[in-house]
Amino acid sequence: MAEPTAAPQALLLLANLGRPRRPAGAAAPHSEPILPDSTGASAQLAELVDQPVAVADLADLRRLQRAAAQAAEAILAGEALICAEINALAADSAARVELVVTAGVLRRQLVWADTSLAAALARRLVEELSTLEPDRLRRCARPECDLLFYDTTRSRTRRWHAEDPCGWRERQRVHRRRQSDDNGDRPA
Repeated sequence: MAEPTAAPQALLLLANLGRPRRPAGAAAPHSEPILPDSTGASAQLAELVDQPVAVADLADLRRLQRAAAQAAEAILAGEALICAEINALAADSAARVELVVTAGVLRRQLVWADTSLAAALARRLVEELSTLEPDRLRRCARPECDLLFYDTTRSRTRRWHAEDPCGWRERQRVHRRRQSDDNGDRPA
């Protein structure tokens, strides 16, 4: 059995932007605005990019975020992906082929030139979507959570986007329900 491909980091980060989340220790869930300004966008995309987001990039990045969220929802629903927006944003990426010698071995290498941050992320999204195993993309099983994740377990049995907080909170809920059922069934 082949090992699953790596988690589609760009797809998950973009599709989860703006979804309510409740970090461990937080009293209530909260949502943050999606790519609100260049500083906020830089913080939200820090896992994906190593440069600050410019104000000029925001409109295309928001388009890309909406397209990624729509693609993820289509995959979860088993529907066909509409790729036009992602492809349009990735069209500003171009590659050239170079020969490189590594440890005495000659090989070809693609060197990418992206005209914008949105083009670079759109290209990455195209690459992730093309290798994605659709049945591994899931929504967190905890009812209060709406975050998406990619199940990379061999058994394909992962249920929560993260162990903390969703995994332990859900197990705690099941444990409490069992305890109350056991206490309610006992004669007085």
